[in-house]
Amino acid sequence: MKLAPLNTVQNAHDDSIWTAAWVPPVDDSSEALLLTGSLDETVRLWNPEGPEKLQTNTGHCLGVVSVAAHPSGRIAASASIDSFIRVFDVATNYTIATLEAPPSEVWQLQFNPQGTTLAAAGGGSASVKLWDTAEWQLIATLSVPRPEGLKPSEKSSSKKFALSVAWSPDGKQIACGSMDGTISIFDVPRAKFLHHLEGHCMPVRSLVYSSAPLDSRVLFSASDDGHVHVYDAEGKTLVTSLSGHSSWVLSVDVSPDGAAIATGSSDKTVRLWDLKMRAATQILTSHMDQVWAVAFGPTSRTDVRSCMLASVSDDKSVSFYKYC
Repeated sequence: MKLAPLNTVQNAHDDSIWTAAWVPPVDDSSEALLLTGSLDETVRLWNPEGPEKLQTNTGHCLGVVSVAAHPSGRIAASASIDSFIRVFDVATNYTIATLEAPPSEVWQLQFNPQGTTLAAAGGGSASVKLWDTAEWQLIATLSVPRPEGLKPSEKSSSKKFALSVAWSPDGKQIACGSMDGTISIFDVPRAKFLHHLEGHCMPVRSLVYSSAPLDSRVLFSASDDGHVHVYDAEGKTLVTSLSGHSSWVLSVDVSPDGAAIATGSSDKTVRLWDLKMRAATQILTSHMDQVWAVAFGPTSRTDVRSCMLASVSDDKSVSFYKYC
């Protein structure tokens, strides 16, 4: 397995790019597209072939911190530090819904695999909020428990600031990463907190469950402590810790074949990790500043063993790679 650099779009936005997500193909005749969100308050849609900018979406009045695409490929959502989530039609940019939350209470977005629910890591509310995608109504708020043994005066919400969120492949569990380094696992149908995963000592900014059919309990986490952790999310155990980045690990994503993960870091690199070897097999240096997001695209139609990877950075660029 390796990553082959394809193209880098310089000045893809007018300011730092904080988030990226692939939009799945709508049908057999269409291709996957990439959404990016920036501090410049816009969301942009890219065709990786070229690469070509297809549209620029405005509608937020502060920086965009997260973008997420619905499994259908027809709709997407963007979250901003202006405290609004904008749900829009990918093809037309028509606003389908505007979801409001108090300031600093929308951080990272993720649709469940079934496409019925949108989850948002709730920042200062120390919770995950769930909206149904039929009526766009708030249907649940999953609160992250405070650490045991603290006096009420010490239970500051900043310690439990919810930064990241991920759905299990079956959509029945949610993982939420917090500023204090803990990861909370929730049972979604019962809207119940199950347990914490511990091991990180600094903010957990990115989470993703394994895409491998036999590894659906496996959860990957990226943290400011410089480590990527591999957990058995149900067994509550830390399987292994991957180290190599020289600074914060800001993003992690898993390849469609489940054999590798990619990470982006404030050390300005993208790394590819072989999960069998439990080691980084490639270090890519296409960015000049910290890499805020890495995202694997869907499997290629012409070669089921390959796909694309995208990375975005504070340097305002978007890089595309071929994974094979």
